[in-house]
Amino acid sequence: RPKGAKANQLLTQFPLKSGDHGGISPLGNLMPPSHTLPTTHIYVSIAGTTYLPVIPGQPPEVAPGNSKNLYAPGRMWIVQLDTFETIFTDGTVRTENAYWFGLCKQLKGRFGHVSGISAKVSSVIKAMKPSAPCYEYSIPPQWPDRSFRSCAYNNLKIALTAGELIGEAGGYNGNLDFKLVDMRRPDAKFANQSRWLPEIARAVCFLDYYPAKLKKTLYGLLGNSDLSIKRTVEPRCGQIAQDVAGTAKGAWLYQVTGWFMGREDDQLALVNDNIEPQYQVVSMGSAGVSKGIPSGSWRFIPQKSGQVNRDFSQVKPDGKVYCYDDGRQETKVLITMPSATKLRVGTTTGSCTGTQTLGEYVEFDR
Repeated sequence: RPKGAKANQLLTQFPLKSGDHGGISPLGNLMPPSHTLPTTHIYVSIAGTTYLPVIPGQPPEVAPGNSKNLYAPGRMWIVQLDTFETIFTDGTVRTENAYWFGLCKQLKGRFGHVSGISAKVSSVIKAMKPSAPCYEYSIPPQWPDRSFRSCAYNNLKIALTAGELIGEAGGYNGNLDFKLVDMRRPDAKFANQSRWLPEIARAVCFLDYYPAKLKKTLYGLLGNSDLSIKRTVEPRCGQIAQDVAGTAKGAWLYQVTGWFMGREDDQLALVNDNIEPQYQVVSMGSAGVSKGIPSGSWRFIPQKSGQVNRDFSQVKPDGKVYCYDDGRQETKVLITMPSATKLRVGTTTGSCTGTQTLGEYVEFDR
């Protein structure tokens, strides 16, 4: 392995050919309820993606069949393969995969939304059984027409060279997920550090592991999928941990004891947008659906005074109820902090003018 200034230059090739991808979305994307908290992975958009007609109340879905070749971005070892089946009530089954891989002992990565695995990988796992019983679950409020099944094949050690074909990306998703975790790095700072596993607190921007010239080129692709909007604010590759202790800003957890283990559906994030951080976003999971508090996201320009769209970092346990209105949805979000480590969320369908009363609420903590 290289030493000194080149110790982190462990990636040498982009995982997709230049014509097969568009923009690169920075760390911290939000898409509740599946990605209610800022994502620890980066999205690389797949060129040629088209979308199916939107079903009210559900996220847009990709028209299948648009797969692109996926290549090893450096010398690496695949150590785990995860399979994900989406099982529809009409009997249709869609399968995606994810690779966990190592670049060195303390630097590991994950590719998500892998639509096909290479012959080399397939030949290794075809005679294997999953390493543990497969996990089956459903998310009825968001996906009433389907259930999910995931399986894992652990303890692999499939050596790959940079540029070697490892599968396909896209297929059922318009993005390739690329996560990198560097255990040599200090933890990103959260308000309550004891809740966050190193896999979250030490997630990094994979673009920083390319040689300087290629890194500069790739940083020019940070933005939305067609690059009509680019991220220009530092840190340009995004930010996961945005907590400001004693204020509303950052990540909030619902009925979680001990470590947060990664299930995002019921959580809450009050953070900056990952592409245009001059906006802030209420990213609400499903914790309050039974109380009439919908899952979704509300995006707005934060205000420095008053109780409407107030900057999250200025919302404190002061007895006030703050109202958030993105100008698009009938539902407005109401927030108050009973203490420095607890936050309550409710809604109203009225305007944000006047004094607000919280009513029904769901409580989160740190």
